[in-house]
Amino acid sequence: MAEAWRNSAPEIDTPNAAQVFTAWLAEFASALEKGSEVELEACLHPDATWRDFMAFPWDFHHAVGGAHTAGRLIELTKEWSASGFAVNAEQEPFASGDDIMGFFDFTTNDRIDRGFARLVRDGSRFVAFTLQTQVEALEAFPEGTRHRRPEGKVYGVVPGRTRWADDRRGETSFEDRDPTVLVLGAGHNGLALAARLGALDVDTLVIDREARIGDTWRKRYASLALHSTVYGDHLPYLPLPATWPAHTPKDKFANWLETYATTLDLNVWTSTTFLSGHYDEKTERWTVRVQLGDGSIRDLHPRHFIVAGGMFGSPRIPEIEGLQEYRGVAVHSDEFQDGDRYAGKKTLVIGSGVSGHELAHDLWEHDADVTMVQRTSTYVVTYPSYHRYWSTLFTEDMTLTPDFADQMTYALPNERVDAFNKELVQLAKAADKELLDALESQGFKLNWGPDGTGIIGAHMSGKDSYQIDIGASQLIADGRVRLKQGVEVAEIKDGTTVVFTDGSEMHDVELIVFATGYHQFWGHLKPVLGSAAAKIDKAYGRAADGEYANTWRRSAQPGLWFGTGFIRMARFYTRFTALLIKAIEEGIEPMDPEARKA
Repeated sequence: MAEAWRNSAPEIDTPNAAQVFTAWLAEFASALEKGSEVELEACLHPDATWRDFMAFPWDFHHAVGGAHTAGRLIELTKEWSASGFAVNAEQEPFASGDDIMGFFDFTTNDRIDRGFARLVRDGSRFVAFTLQTQVEALEAFPEGTRHRRPEGKVYGVVPGRTRWADDRRGETSFEDRDPTVLVLGAGHNGLALAARLGALDVDTLVIDREARIGDTWRKRYASLALHSTVYGDHLPYLPLPATWPAHTPKDKFANWLETYATTLDLNVWTSTTFLSGHYDEKTERWTVRVQLGDGSIRDLHPRHFIVAGGMFGSPRIPEIEGLQEYRGVAVHSDEFQDGDRYAGKKTLVIGSGVSGHELAHDLWEHDADVTMVQRTSTYVVTYPSYHRYWSTLFTEDMTLTPDFADQMTYALPNERVDAFNKELVQLAKAADKELLDALESQGFKLNWGPDGTGIIGAHMSGKDSYQIDIGASQLIADGRVRLKQGVEVAEIKDGTTVVFTDGSEMHDVELIVFATGYHQFWGHLKPVLGSAAAKIDKAYGRAADGEYANTWRRSAQPGLWFGTGFIRMARFYTRFTALLIKAIEEGIEPMDPEARKA
């Protein structure tokens, strides 16, 4: 998600910024207390927006326009008893260019909440142009952190005292109980969710089919590293150390996920395959059947089933005539490991997204003869431009903690984010002009993401037809990696000859890498969830209300949850999913939201 602004040198000193923000918040709170739409609208820019993450209704929603925002805020303040507005004591208001940014605390019903406002000058006064609110905690059920952390050792005489290791084995085995929450997938999304739920004392089990936590990363190609930087890659409760590399190599990240689960005492079953799931509407419980590593079958009966297996499922390989008789090596990018064994050999990479570029890059660096097949078009942005325009709040010298930076990052409604991303795409396009022109001169076809929204738009639509260039694009631009554009592989003949749909041929091909993407994970899972899946049209992407479809929020099927996205999303959104599940378990919210309407 792109940040909604870029930091610039302050033009107003901090004390003055604090005074301005405090005065604005007092007017804002007074208008809410009075229930005066007129006074509240005067605190807002006519084009203001508001985005709320479960501080009011237990869902995500937003408003666009000062009048709409004021009306909605007045309505929900009354319904959810919003009060106690005060400037946040942890992060002082600050100036960024001509604008003032500030955070504030308040409460609604059973919740402790936090807000963010970006104030802009309107004549002689400041008004809010961007407003965001989010739940931080349940007042009666705080997280078991800091002053509420576990003791670890009980002093005095405790007959039959048990040992920590034995306790952990018993907790993880679930021999005498069912988990309240079952999470499918021990990647960063599933583990972050389990950590949040564990801190709220919600009994949670994570299952994963791999033999070790992190194997989905550990098994991928050797050159892979995270495109995001360490500054934004922290998971809940356990920041990465100051010595961590700026970009995490995939094996290091795999090991970190394993460390994270161990350090935070998360209950994880590896080598465990999900077989099927059935939801009983009357008992509001699942029957989930899994196969353990020893081949035995176990039926679990959680209240909540969370699919955190990522956006993509099994690798997708096109059907090609003659592929079965191919005498070289044909492998999907999911299984490809290292280019060093193909020195001097003729290789073909099919696909021009992230994996296609990075594997072509790796093969060329190991002296392979590389040709890339670009079947359609690709969005390309250079590494410097990507971080310059899309990661401004997450840098080595970031002045906000990730928690506050996340709140600013997710302050705008998605429709405004789309517009902002279009602006950033054009700025990056101008900055990267030399490379992009050179690519086009080689016949490479460029796009700018769905409706011009770049990487973020592509990611939200479930596509990976983009490339953050760290060298592969330059190899194509220079002609060192050959390009076949706008064609498909028609057939393979004579064991090693690849025939393309334009009639051209490539002889003596010793390696074909299919960087052709993956089937959608939900499509793979849907058939084994029975009638519970019938209500889910899609997981992730945009819903009709402009928020994420069935993801991180209640889905259309009570008790079925979805969590997916990149690391920053996991850190931010897992807070809300976990708090809502805790609220359901404590009777604050019903399992089925329709029950509230009834």
